[in-house]
Amino acid sequence: MVSAVIVVVLVVAGVAVWYVSPARHADDVQATSDSPAFAPADVVPAAFVARWHAASAATGTPAITKSLIVTADGGEVTGRDPETGHQVWRYSRDIPLCTAAAAWPNSADEVLAVYRNSRGCSEVTALDGGTGRRVGNRTSDADDTLHLVTDSGYVLAQGPGRLETWGSNLVRGIEYGRVIAPVNPDVQPGRTDCTLFSSAISGDRLTVIERCADDPGYRLTVLGALLDSNEKVTQYGSSLITDIATGPPPVVIAMSGSAIAVYDGGTNASAPSRPTIRLFDTDGAPAGTDIVQGNPAPPADSIPLTSGGVITYFTGTATVVLDAQSLRPRYLVPSTLGPGEMMAGELLLPGPSGVSVRDPATGRPVRTIALKREGYTGGTVSLRVAGESVVEQRGPTVEVYGPAG
Repeated sequence: MVSAVIVVVLVVAGVAVWYVSPARHADDVQATSDSPAFAPADVVPAAFVARWHAASAATGTPAITKSLIVTADGGEVTGRDPETGHQVWRYSRDIPLCTAAAAWPNSADEVLAVYRNSRGCSEVTALDGGTGRRVGNRTSDADDTLHLVTDSGYVLAQGPGRLETWGSNLVRGIEYGRVIAPVNPDVQPGRTDCTLFSSAISGDRLTVIERCADDPGYRLTVLGALLDSNEKVTQYGSSLITDIATGPPPVVIAMSGSAIAVYDGGTNASAPSRPTIRLFDTDGAPAGTDIVQGNPAPPADSIPLTSGGVITYFTGTATVVLDAQSLRPRYLVPSTLGPGEMMAGELLLPGPSGVSVRDPATGRPVRTIALKREGYTGGTVSLRVAGESVVEQRGPTVEVYGPAG
């Protein structure tokens, strides 16, 4: 009798877990095998032709796995053949997507899909980048909006009120900001009522621009990506980097193993109100300033891209090219539409009339490849490279161009 009761309890518990799990509410079509990985281009094509386009409002920049191009729209995430745009795999749910991103294409090769429920952008599903097979899930308290930043080891999930780090197994490293019912209240640094604006991660450290209660300006904080041996959040540095907060907040562009780069549109009252790239070391101490061309607030959809040893960042009027290690600006390319990436040893940037091909060391223009952007009426263009193809994200649309001929 006791055994029967135990069995019934276990069955009921199992049904309850299934009822509320992502699996019950998901519709997925998986690929039976991986597609061939992208082969690096030997040369930049002389011309490009449009191959296909698709809606992808939940990605801020093209999501590219080891072998596929991923689009995310509504509640659906789709792995697509790069040449035809045809569906290779699909994962969909009956709740809206907050955001989706490709992570670790050279190792775990996953796609992270974040869905919104009553707890915010809370439900995270990890999908195999080649097949769409579910490889992990997690859920926790979250904000209503979320931005994902990945590096080779961790992903940083940041909203306006809190952030978390996860490994490729989706196990949480730290949570920072708004923490509901903390087990140990001494785990967090002592600041309260903070708004988080932008962030970046590199190795075992992350940095965030925030403004906390009673702060006169914006603050740069550097934290450990994992809890320390006492199960506390490690703070390597935190200091005010502006003396007022009436202007747009500075934006973290990138973090490397030796530096942090921040775009400041001119927030300080005590300094000239000109846009600058401000450098800090990985403890948050100032390390230099370079004047650049840009808007006081860069576009909200301006996301830095890293490839071939350089980082490109769109300021709203120009693209700044930084060294990926020192993060020092190499040069600035005016009159662009967004950031770009390397192909066959040359830098490709989106320009008004097409793709601007440049020498990555000097920024010298090599040539312009004409490109027809159907339906484009303005805004940031984020250009990525997938083998011999160029992939652009323009607002909620991803369009793929392949070599002509």
